[in-house]
Amino acid sequence: MTVRRILEAEPLRLFMGFLLALVLFAAPAGAQGRTFYVQSDGDDLANGLSPERAWKTLDRVNRAELAGGDRVLFRCGDIFRGHLEPKSGRPGAPVYYGSFGAGEKPVLEPSYDAGDPARWTQVRPGLWRCVQPSSKELGNIILDHGEAGCAWKVDRPDLLSKDLHFCWVREEGAVYLMSPGNPGQRFSSVELAENVHVIAEAFAHDVVYEGLWLRYGAAHGIGGAGVQRIVIRCCDVSWIGGGTLYYDEAGRGVRFGNGIEFWSAAEDVLVENCRVWECWDAGLTHQSSEADKLQKNITWRGNEVWNCEYSFEYWQQGDGARTENIRFENNVCRDAGKGWGHVQRWNPNAAHLMLYDTTAQTDGFVIRGNRFERTENCCIRLFNAWYPSITMEDNTWIIPRNQLIRYHGRPTADLVFKYPDHLDFTHNDDVREIESQTVETPLVLGHGRRAVRRMAKRFGFR
Repeated sequence: MTVRRILEAEPLRLFMGFLLALVLFAAPAGAQGRTFYVQSDGDDLANGLSPERAWKTLDRVNRAELAGGDRVLFRCGDIFRGHLEPKSGRPGAPVYYGSFGAGEKPVLEPSYDAGDPARWTQVRPGLWRCVQPSSKELGNIILDHGEAGCAWKVDRPDLLSKDLHFCWVREEGAVYLMSPGNPGQRFSSVELAENVHVIAEAFAHDVVYEGLWLRYGAAHGIGGAGVQRIVIRCCDVSWIGGGTLYYDEAGRGVRFGNGIEFWSAAEDVLVENCRVWECWDAGLTHQSSEADKLQKNITWRGNEVWNCEYSFEYWQQGDGARTENIRFENNVCRDAGKGWGHVQRWNPNAAHLMLYDTTAQTDGFVIRGNRFERTENCCIRLFNAWYPSITMEDNTWIIPRNQLIRYHGRPTADLVFKYPDHLDFTHNDDVREIESQTVETPLVLGHGRRAVRRMAKRFGFR
């Protein structure tokens, strides 16, 4: 299905830009560099240049002076607490973060282990307290490594009323959790997720991540603005988000968290063959609200996403913003809205493709060869008429009972946002969330072949 044919001159230009990215990242390390090893029984005072002299912690990795062509390898099967602050390489010689040895992918997790029963003190029957000083909010509690799901976050202690409700009291550096018994005895693991990105890559360039497992961060799995020449390959990202982004006038905390996000400017990015699941918001996304930012040559391909509120999210606003050559291809997206965050949201609005209001000049946006299966709300949510910039073709839609698409025909200019991420419970436009008027009645298309034909007719697909 094609919304708009790209201009005759565009394919060559777009192909050359993508070919350049492939050349840059054909080899994991590019130029010859040093290799550093990290393992859970290592020593941060060692030089890190062999498994026998491996470093131990992410803090030591973050302090390292790395250069283009250097490699940092984490031992498979090990768990590393904290977050990663990557160093930048140079064109043709990225800094490479990967793994060595046999076994499961090495785990990076910025969470605190609260599984010891001694860490919990009973405040009163049914209410327990765990002291965990942290510079950031503790935004989620993951139980039994996700087998028992997550606790339910509330904003204040007086709102604690049900089993597994919790809140974080910054002034005390403590978590309060409702439970009939000691949480450390009730669950085999209790992870307190801190409101940080597992990988914080702001303004990083020329970096490759491969074969890592990122989990239990209450912000994003990978997040940062202003990146260039980034490759993320064969990584797992799970149980992400839940931290508070901001509070509205009523004091209600609005939570967030994407699996892999590129914010603001981003160029020459490749994300392939990754698995992403159980994210509060989107599994995969690039987005921006800043003026004059360019998002260019971003490719998502061969990834598997499930149990996220949105499988893929895109929007860009801001005067002078541009988006060029985006490829979302050959991905498998399943069960949007089946994750832990959907039931806790005040605005459940699951979609495989969440295409929010976009005012940026957008060219060469291709969604091709993907498989979309099942959703709690709809498959596609499109908010304004930038769809002539989208090419859709050869996608498979398996949406047996819910809507295929909801289109809200909001204007592409002069939008004044109050809370751009808010939708009301019925998914209608609301002046409390966006202070502009809908220019046409929202269009709802159901599932099945007839709906596909109607969508093709309505949007000019072929």
